[in-house]
Amino acid sequence: MNSTRVVLNGRFLDQPATGVQRYAKETLLALDRLISTDTRSGQSLRVQLAVPRGVTAPPLAAIEVVELPALSGHLWEQITLARFASGAYLVGFSYSGPIFKRQQLVTIHDATVAAVPACFSARYRYFFHLLVWLLRSRVDTVMTVSEFSRTEIMSRLGVRSRIVVGREGWEHSVATGDAQSVLRKYGLESGHYVLSVGSIKPNKNIGIIADALRQVADFPWTVAIAGAKDPRIFSSNESVPDSVRMLGFVADEDLGLLYQHAAWFVFPSLYEGFGLPAIEAMANGCPVLAAQAGSLPEVCGDAALYFDPMDSRSLADLFRRVIADPSLRTRAIERHQERLDHYTWTANAVILWNEMLHCAGPARAAIAVAATSPARPS
Repeated sequence: MNSTRVVLNGRFLDQPATGVQRYAKETLLALDRLISTDTRSGQSLRVQLAVPRGVTAPPLAAIEVVELPALSGHLWEQITLARFASGAYLVGFSYSGPIFKRQQLVTIHDATVAAVPACFSARYRYFFHLLVWLLRSRVDTVMTVSEFSRTEIMSRLGVRSRIVVGREGWEHSVATGDAQSVLRKYGLESGHYVLSVGSIKPNKNIGIIADALRQVADFPWTVAIAGAKDPRIFSSNESVPDSVRMLGFVADEDLGLLYQHAAWFVFPSLYEGFGLPAIEAMANGCPVLAAQAGSLPEVCGDAALYFDPMDSRSLADLFRRVIADPSLRTRAIERHQERLDHYTWTANAVILWNEMLHCAGPARAAIAVAATSPARPS
């Protein structure tokens, strides 16, 4: 039987690294490993990764890399990629894709642009909504990362295509390296700080942490905020507490170790389509205090303790609880493994591969997700 061709949109490799690009790269690598080992159906599809000229793809064993040397940016995607993918099934790792291509899957991670428009420029909002409006009636499948996002994409973006819920994973985040040198670099002491990851975007809601700290006497930990160095994240006119340390940009190789040695991870976001930092923290043995908002209750389940992200008193009360009862930390960590077994890049690759076989290949039995999930490293 002749192979059916699937083209993966590799434009993400030529873009700045954000959460979307992380998702794309890790899913691509997990998909390549999966195709290499799927002896039942791996030969039924010819899978190619199309990349713009001059872009270096990660080493791949089963997926063919094809460099398309004409145009760049959106024009590369709309013209060069569309021409190359003619007659093939096209898979995109973000909401973007050729608007006249019908046989394709796009990935919409969340509806943040519609839910929290203040986080984005007017130009970006216009382009996002226009592209989604043009694609939503043409694509075969939309993939997303949580049931929460699936519902939001339907209600806020009006998408009525087939929506497949995938997952994000933690395998990339496991701590390696010299912990003591990393802690010295940021002026932190193992077990004596709580960690958060945030920016000045309104939905990240980092300012609630400082508001809660002012309500807790004798707070025993430093608060380290990675990814942020701008005090504008704190909306209060009062000064930022001395216990708050703004770390600025933190490289991936450092972040895993900061998770591993934190007393708690605090995730106060008002709106997340998935909430990857929570799973990254769990993968490194760090218990999570999470906002009761967005996808976080779905993703964290009973492995996190929750607070109202609209009420700093709720977070202050939770701080008091975990200070008074150290056993809460132990019990939270004991519940991590179930979440880590479920949310892996390998599991997401299985879901995507089954969808590719469903849409582009001959009928095959679905690969079981659970059988491919890795164990958490000790």
